[in-house]
Amino acid sequence: MKEEPTTAYSFNEDAAPKDDDEPQKITSALWHGLGLFGESYILFSIGTLKPIWATLYPACFDESDPSECAHPYLSYKSITYSVVSGVMIGMVLLGILANNMGRRRGSILTATLMATGSICMTLSSILLSSQPSILFPVMSLSLFVFGIGVGGEYPLSASSASERAMAAMRKRRNEEAEHEGMVKRLLSESPNMWQTLEENGGAGAVTSPHTLTSVKSTAPAIPLSPTNTTNDTRNSLNLQNARLRTRGREVLMVFSMQGAGIFANSLLLTFLLMISRRNDKNDNNDDEFNLSLLNVWRITYAVGTLILVYVLVSRIIHLTESEVWAHDRAEREVQQSSKEIEFVPPKVETVKSDKSDGNVPEILPTMSQITLGSQFDGLGSTNLDGCQAVPAVVEKFKGKDSKTFKIILLLQHYGVRLFGTSMTWLLWDIAFYGNKLFQSSFLIALTGEDATLLDITGASAINAFVALLGYYVAAAIIDDPDVGRLTLQQLGFIISGTLFLLCGCLNERLSSTWLVIIYFGSSFFGQCGPNCTTFLIPAEIFPTEMRTTCHGMSASAGKLGALIASIMFNFVSEKGLFLFSGYASFIACCITFMTIPETTTLDLYEIDKQWRMILDGKKFEYEGPASDPKHLSFYERNQNELCCRRE
Repeated sequence: MKEEPTTAYSFNEDAAPKDDDEPQKITSALWHGLGLFGESYILFSIGTLKPIWATLYPACFDESDPSECAHPYLSYKSITYSVVSGVMIGMVLLGILANNMGRRRGSILTATLMATGSICMTLSSILLSSQPSILFPVMSLSLFVFGIGVGGEYPLSASSASERAMAAMRKRRNEEAEHEGMVKRLLSESPNMWQTLEENGGAGAVTSPHTLTSVKSTAPAIPLSPTNTTNDTRNSLNLQNARLRTRGREVLMVFSMQGAGIFANSLLLTFLLMISRRNDKNDNNDDEFNLSLLNVWRITYAVGTLILVYVLVSRIIHLTESEVWAHDRAEREVQQSSKEIEFVPPKVETVKSDKSDGNVPEILPTMSQITLGSQFDGLGSTNLDGCQAVPAVVEKFKGKDSKTFKIILLLQHYGVRLFGTSMTWLLWDIAFYGNKLFQSSFLIALTGEDATLLDITGASAINAFVALLGYYVAAAIIDDPDVGRLTLQQLGFIISGTLFLLCGCLNERLSSTWLVIIYFGSSFFGQCGPNCTTFLIPAEIFPTEMRTTCHGMSASAGKLGALIASIMFNFVSEKGLFLFSGYASFIACCITFMTIPETTTLDLYEIDKQWRMILDGKKFEYEGPASDPKHLSFYERNQNELCCRRE
């Protein structure tokens, strides 16, 4: 008879994660990511439709011919600048509002703005197509409104996805903790259970498992030992938690819908142009040709509008509030309502001074008597070591808006992280602009110098597909502790920067084949690396209460980087563009190393717990995983040498 180990017993062999859960997770990611799908579909179409607009309204794209457009330069430039400015405003404004109104109402608000903007753009393509002098200003205003919604979608989609994964992980851990308690209780009540198991031929031969019935339905496969139950059980739970650790993947699967939207837009536009080309193949009528292009434009926007309207309606009907945000808010409200703000000044007594011949008033060194039983306690309690603000600052903010004070505490304790996420995103968007610089040379290399509009959109679709693969590869490896967020981001910056430098130094000597390979490489590693991680990391390294605010600020910095690049690159040579993009990537890699912590294996509830203790003035009393060196940045690990700390 085959010998079975007696050091393990599985109460429920089917409790481990199954592949059957994957379709449900994928469906959830598709639905929650539809907002990003719709916004990227519309935003990407701006670039792909510009050649069509230039064909339909050449005067509006020619600064020397103001016959039809009074201000040709403003007509087409305002489209780009209005949407970028709207996105930046939305990222900060809606990111802040979402911390107060909640994820559900914030997501509905963003969907409302995006749907409204896209509806206006679609209607303008139908009603104002014959009046370009009015068309482009209306489109610019519509894109500004649309951009505000897009800006809010970034922090809300990232934070919501991260919090759904947090809630699922917490639920699983609670089940495991409950099961572990049952296991210990069974072992204490049945000390001869292991002997019985061995006599019956091992763990799987229990003939009367009546006492185990209560835990069969939910219990995962846990190894037991009569002498070392706790250690074996915890090791198994750690292994199972690694299998269940899907927070990064769930966030990136939602984010990958952005890449899917770009790819879908490229495919649809290519398909529509193929049909238009076939219909006009033997027709030399310019009016018919222009009408075909106009229909392509209208259909493209109409499809995006239908998607965003569906997103809005479905969120109103089906979207629920984030459990993590609601729980965190309830915890803070309970904590705040249980305390009263009181300010007790230090006692002033007349004592005998060693440095004087008489009695002088002297403040006793009992600064702990300055008590602020509220969220303001952070300043008062840390005055003991002289590292924080003085009592005058406490008195200054006493009675004022707590939100202002929380921002101060956020910058004080998480400011370095916010600087890191903002600067890496800003530098990445500058470098990513280098990817766009490849496009003209890439298209010539792939399609030839006589490429038609159909050829260009087809090549763009291929590039969008390669970039989409980068999203999925990042989602597949992001939760592996051997890879993690930091390694993936740093390697992505290094590889992308190297490709940019190669193109800058060897551009004139590269063959068409190598140019295409480098372009595809920059698209793939850019998406697989920093484009995904700069979206994910701000959703993990800040407390829930400030998560969307910090994510919005970081994302807004990224858009600022893109705006800076689009202006600055007009004044440097092509070689300088690529070199600058490469240097920006390497600088971003260094900032990542210095300021970004690794959170792959960290329970984000610990950051919330640490934050509440900071608000309560008890930061140095926290001794949980969030302060473990492996979950701190290089700067934070070495902060003892850079800043005074409580011993």
